[in-house]
Amino acid sequence: METAEHLWQHEQIPMTTNPLRFFIFASRPHWRLALVAVMCVTTGTIVGTTIPYVFKLIVDNAARIDTVGVRPLAVAVLLYVAANLARSIVWRASGFAGAFWATGARATAREALSSFIVLHSRAYFADHFAGSLANKISHASNGMREFVEQLLWQFLSFGLNVIFATMLLFWVNPLIGLSFFVWVAVVIPWNVYRARIRMPIATLPQRIETKLTGATVDLLSNISSMQEYARRDYEVERLQGIIAERQRTGLRNWHFGEWTLTSNGVLQAALVAGLSYVIVAMVGVGRISPGDIVLILTLIYRLDEQFIFLGSHINQFSEQWSEVKESLEEIMVPHDIADKQNAALLGVRGGVISFDTARFAYGDATVFPGLSFTIPGGQRVGLVGKSGAGKSTLIRLLLRHHELSGGAIRIDGTGIAEVTQDSLRSSVAVVPQESLLFHRSIRENIRYGRPEATDAEVEEAAKRAQAHAFIARLSAGYDSLVGERGVKLSGGERQRIAIARAILKDAPILVLDEATASLDSESEIRIQEALHELMQGKTVIAIAHRLSTLREMDRIIVLDKGAIAEDGTHDELLARGGIYGELWQHQAGGFIPDDGDEEVEA
Repeated sequence: METAEHLWQHEQIPMTTNPLRFFIFASRPHWRLALVAVMCVTTGTIVGTTIPYVFKLIVDNAARIDTVGVRPLAVAVLLYVAANLARSIVWRASGFAGAFWATGARATAREALSSFIVLHSRAYFADHFAGSLANKISHASNGMREFVEQLLWQFLSFGLNVIFATMLLFWVNPLIGLSFFVWVAVVIPWNVYRARIRMPIATLPQRIETKLTGATVDLLSNISSMQEYARRDYEVERLQGIIAERQRTGLRNWHFGEWTLTSNGVLQAALVAGLSYVIVAMVGVGRISPGDIVLILTLIYRLDEQFIFLGSHINQFSEQWSEVKESLEEIMVPHDIADKQNAALLGVRGGVISFDTARFAYGDATVFPGLSFTIPGGQRVGLVGKSGAGKSTLIRLLLRHHELSGGAIRIDGTGIAEVTQDSLRSSVAVVPQESLLFHRSIRENIRYGRPEATDAEVEEAAKRAQAHAFIARLSAGYDSLVGERGVKLSGGERQRIAIARAILKDAPILVLDEATASLDSESEIRIQEALHELMQGKTVIAIAHRLSTLREMDRIIVLDKGAIAEDGTHDELLARGGIYGELWQHQAGGFIPDDGDEEVEA
């Protein structure tokens, strides 16, 4: 069997929110097994429908045993045994084939959606709860499995049962067959009509469930703030309102389904009453045999439960359809930032970075009206400026987390919009201000910078980042789990892990965004030594509020309102007495007061 790893390419994922189209996409790699499952269900249904006819033969031959002997009865009984065995075999075969199809379609959908969603921009993830998105992927992929089960063993089986039962009833007696056909022609459209009405009723609880999940994840992610501000009652009351809304909409949806089941029960009772009357009348004039009666009643009995719960099955399918559709609407939106077709791979030679009249606006707020500067390869540049000057936005533009409104950013003369995002970001090592780690081992988190690195290289990077000592004190050492987002480690420890990761990556371009902000003074001194070694031979862009950390930079650029206000070395800028000199004078210990971040955070 093919593995999910080779079942799709993300470029082939259909940009659709239609659950049926997506189901076809997810099922396509498994079409052979799907075909086997459909053939087995078809065969099993046909064989199962003939069993009531075998009952007719048994009853009729038993009634005529005095005239035809026991042989016809024995043949009919053996035929029943064979049909029952054959039905059991093909149904089990459908189960095995259907299991491969269902689980395969779910795996294909999950991997495809996971790959697609991680290509969204930072802005997309800023607007959505991570827990909610994970649920959307789960709902949509699990929906593929549910679709297989419902379509294969409910609707296909039901439809074939109705078709062959109608044919048998027509064969026994045209009037009974016609009566049954008319009844089916009423019941099925009625249930489809009810399902169409229920669709928005079933969708609403799913939307509120998404809202409730997001609110719950938001609360649990900020549980410390809730506890420290003693806001438990407020948060619980806030959730209670959404929970109550979810209960009301869920109850309405459930009651709608119950009324559909009730109407189907009434229609079913009408069918049984009508056919019973016709059977009695036919027996009275000798137009049907005892075996025909058994055949008719057995067929009706076989279909009785299926018809009663037809509305329930359609309702379940409607709910699943709505859930998958809502999930796809959340995930399958065009990517804000996408690689160009046939985008090249970035090959960094000298590491020259140039902003050429780069323009960027976030909403109605212009961040860079036209920024131009060049950083020669191997130069170490510090970015300075008050909050809102555009420092962090500049870094995000360089990493192409945002798309420029105009102009260009180039590395070694190649526009970053012309290369793949992966090749661009592989050429840049970033130590962010807030280092968030994966809930994995310390070793895995450091090795994330270079997956093929050996254990010895991982430990060497940790030593250079001044992280080895605290790691060695942990009970499991490098195999210690760091907790969700690295919560088991202090801010300084997380930062040193992030620095070790960047050291291991050893990319030609290095970005330091307040890389030592979470460290104590003693650790900062040691880290500065490690960073000094790390920066050798690399093009470096470093953001720092603590200006003393930038004194050894080859060059310092001062940003003000999205433009370069000053550019020069530390000594040169101090001599000019401009913004940099003012900032230097305002700090005690070299720290720029932060009045609130006005920069683009999306």
